[in-house]
Amino acid sequence: MKAANALKEIFSGWEKRGITAAICTECGEQFDNYDLYGNGEFKASIDDDTCSACRKKKEDAEMVKRIIEKREERKYIKFENFSILPAELKRAEFNNYKPKNETQSDALETIKLFAEGSHEKTTMFFQGDTGIGKTHLSMGAYKEFRNRGKSTLFIDLPSLLASIRGTYSGDSDMTQDKIMNLIRDCELLVLDDIGAEYVKPDASGFESWAADIIFQVANARQGKKNIYTTNFTAKYLNQKYGMMSKRILSRLMNNATVIKMEGQDHRLKGLD
Repeated sequence: MKAANALKEIFSGWEKRGITAAICTECGEQFDNYDLYGNGEFKASIDDDTCSACRKKKEDAEMVKRIIEKREERKYIKFENFSILPAELKRAEFNNYKPKNETQSDALETIKLFAEGSHEKTTMFFQGDTGIGKTHLSMGAYKEFRNRGKSTLFIDLPSLLASIRGTYSGDSDMTQDKIMNLIRDCELLVLDDIGAEYVKPDASGFESWAADIIFQVANARQGKKNIYTTNFTAKYLNQKYGMMSKRILSRLMNNATVIKMEGQDHRLKGLD
């Protein structure tokens, strides 16, 4: 009661003079804008050049936008959570890669074009020995895509196969289908270390289970942006994956640029 009396006292002497009319800048209709009190300078309601209906539409649109942004954010988090980034390369970017020869300089320029969307091919396929920067450059591209709001997934093939194998126990929240959906849906897949995985060979001496998974991955990524890396030759991969090797390599290499890199393993520097 005291509060009400206090407010009454504050506004005593102010009398309502009327309602002004305005033209909505959105729909062009005339509407009652706000009430004027006292000398006409005090505005009792919001000073706006749009009518209440248009304001409501604008507020609804903003709310929908925030919902979509939250949904997109959750989607990106989903890919981030499944990604396995090499701990030693978490700070790797294009600007801190130091090429040691022409093949490495060419690789840097090619992957930059790919990352900025200027390259005609959808897939970059790095090939070369360990420790010369294939994963570093792949990480740089991964970060460029991610910084532009693209859904990105970075994982090495041995870890991917281990994650899929882990779903077979029944103790995991993930399933093979969920993992394959992540792989299919991301806007950029970086699949590192193809050929480095070990799976017990079948009776014919081929790694048939791993070959089947890799084929599914390569097949799901047709027409999408990919970066693949391997330390091995095509001959070795053909031997490794047996009867499925041609189908696997055909899909991995579809619309791809092969980036062959040479050099010495920087991690072995200083060893005799």
